[in-house]
Amino acid sequence: MTCVVPMADSNRSRAPRAALAAVLLSALLAPAAQGADKKAAPPAPAPAPKTAILTPEQLRDCVTKKEKLGKDTDDVVKAKAAIAADKAEIDSTGAALNEQAATLDRTNADAIATYNAKVLERNGRIDAYQAKVAAYNTDAETVLAAKEAYEKACANRRYDDRDLNDLQKKK
Repeated sequence: MTCVVPMADSNRSRAPRAALAAVLLSALLAPAAQGADKKAAPPAPAPAPKTAILTPEQLRDCVTKKEKLGKDTDDVVKAKAAIAADKAEIDSTGAALNEQAATLDRTNADAIATYNAKVLERNGRIDAYQAKVAAYNTDAETVLAAKEAYEKACANRRYDDRDLNDLQKKK
C-alpha cells in the first residue's frame, strides 16, 4: 500500500505532514516487520500412540510373519543374483555373436546355420530371462507388501517377554 502526501505551499505545513506520513508508514510496515522478527512456532509434537501390549496370539502371528518375511526376502535376493548372472551371460553371448557375425563366412550354409542356432538359443535365454524378471518383480512387490503389513501390525509394538520366551521354547 502506498501513502501519498500532497505537497504543501508553505514550509511550516510540511513538517507536520511529513511526521504524519512517517507515522502512517511505520504503522503500515510494523506488522510486516514484527512478522519477520517472529519465527513460526513449531507445531506441538504429536503424543506418542498408546499401543496395547500384544497378546500371546498376536505375538505368535508377528513372529511367524517376521520369519516368513526373512525367508521370502532371502529368496528374492537369491533370485535377483540369479537374474544378474543370467543377464551377464546374455550380454557376453551377445558380444560373442557380434564378433562372430563380423567374421562369418556368408557363403558357407553350415556356418550360417550354426550361427543362427546360437542366435535362437540366445533368444530363448532372453525369453527365459524376461520371465524370471517378471516373476522377480511380482515376488519383490509381494515382499514389500508383506514388510509394510508387518511394520504396520507388529513393528515397534510392545509385548511381554515371557510370552516371547514361551514361543521360543515351543520351537
